[in-house]
Amino acid sequence: MLKRDESRSTVSLFDRTTHPPDRVLLVTVIGLTAFGLVMVYSASFVDAAVFYGNPFYYVLRQAVGSLIGLGALWLMQQIDYRIWQRYSIQLMAIAIILLVSVLLLPASITEVNGSRSWIRFGEGWLGIFSIQPAEFVKLAIIIYFAHWLSQRSQRLGNVAYGLAPFAVILGFICGLIMLQPDLGTTIIILLIGGAIFFAAGANLWHVTGAALLATVAFFALIVTFRSGRWQAFLDPWSRAGAEGYQIIHSLYALGSGGIFGQGIGMSRQKHLWLPQPHTDTIYAIIGEEWGLLGTLAVLVAFLIIAVRGYRIAARAPSPFAALVAVGITSWIVFQAFVNIGVTVALIPFTGLTLPFLSYGNSSLISCLMATGLLLNISRHVDQSSTDNSSAVSTSRIGQAPSHSFGWRHWRSRLSGAGSRPRAR
Repeated sequence: MLKRDESRSTVSLFDRTTHPPDRVLLVTVIGLTAFGLVMVYSASFVDAAVFYGNPFYYVLRQAVGSLIGLGALWLMQQIDYRIWQRYSIQLMAIAIILLVSVLLLPASITEVNGSRSWIRFGEGWLGIFSIQPAEFVKLAIIIYFAHWLSQRSQRLGNVAYGLAPFAVILGFICGLIMLQPDLGTTIIILLIGGAIFFAAGANLWHVTGAALLATVAFFALIVTFRSGRWQAFLDPWSRAGAEGYQIIHSLYALGSGGIFGQGIGMSRQKHLWLPQPHTDTIYAIIGEEWGLLGTLAVLVAFLIIAVRGYRIAARAPSPFAALVAVGITSWIVFQAFVNIGVTVALIPFTGLTLPFLSYGNSSLISCLMATGLLLNISRHVDQSSTDNSSAVSTSRIGQAPSHSFGWRHWRSRLSGAGSRPRAR
C-alpha cells in the first residue's frame, strides 16, 4: 500500500500532466447530458405550459445547469485531484454546515413537497440558483472518506479502529439527511460509503454484517414511516389513488412504448397523468417514446460509466485516487439503477433523479463536477498498461507504484482484513 501522504506533498493547483482523460467516459457523459436536455423538454413541456405558461420553462433552466455543469466538469478535470485530499476535512465541515443549514433556515426557503432539502435564493428566474445541498454533500463525503480510509487501510480489520468510527461518521451524516427527510439520498450515501469501505480493504464479514443491518434498518423505516409506499410496492393497484398512482402510470408508460417507442414527443403519460415525468420518472418517458431499445441504450451508457470508472479506480496511482474513483463511480451507477429500479417497480418508490438525464440543476451540476474529478484521475493512469497491472510509471507522476486493489484479494478478507501485505 502506498504510504506517502499526497496531501502533504507539493502539488500545484492545476494539473500539469499531458496525459488525455478517459475519452470514452467523457463522450458517454456528454452524450447522456445532451440526451437529457432533449428528454427534459419532451417530458416537461406539457407541465411547463399548463402551470407556467411557457413550454420551455424547465428546459431553459436545465440548459443553464448543463452549461454550468460542463464548465465545472472542465475545471475539475484541470485541477490536480491531490488538492482535494489536502482539504478533505474542510470540505466535510462545509458539508455538515450545509446539511444543518437546511434544517435551521426558514421553511419558506428550504421546504419543497414536505422535505426541507433546498436553499432557494429567490423566485422566478432567481430560482435557477436554488441548490439542494445533499447533492453536493455526496462528493464531499467521497473525498473525505477516501482520505480517511486511505490512512487507515492497514488496520481496517480492527472493529474499534475501522468499522465503528466509520459507521459513526456515516450514521451522523445520514441522520442529518433523514431529518429533512430524504430517504433516497440516505440510501445512496450508504451505498457509496459501503463501496468505499469495501474497496479500502475492510473485512468482508464486517461489510456483509453492516450491509445486512442497513438493509433491515431500511425496510424498518419503509414499513414504519412509509408504510403506504411499501404496500404500493407489493400491490400498486391496492393503492391506485395514492402511493401506487405514480408506479402504475410509470408502468403504463413503459408498457405502451413497445420495442421502438411511440416517437419523440409522443408520450401520453406526460399529459398530466404521470407525476414528475421530467424528474424522478423520466426513464418511463424514455421507455414510452424510445421503446425498449431506448431504455436499453440508457442502461448500456451507465454500464459503460461503471466499467470505465472502476477501470480507472483499479489503475489509480494512489489509494486516495482509487477510493475517490470507486466512490464517484458507485454514486452515479448506484443512483441510476435505484432510479430505474423504482421506475420499473423492482424496489419501493423513493425520489431520486436519474443522473445526467433528470431535470434538476443540483443533481446535474454535482454529477458533472464529480465526473470531472474522475477524469482528472484518469489523466494520471497509464492507459497503455494491461488490466493486470495497477501500477503507473513513477516517471509519469513522480510517485511510487500504486496499491493492490482490494477486490482482487477478496478471499483474504474472509480470514481478516487489515493485515500487512505480503512482500512481492
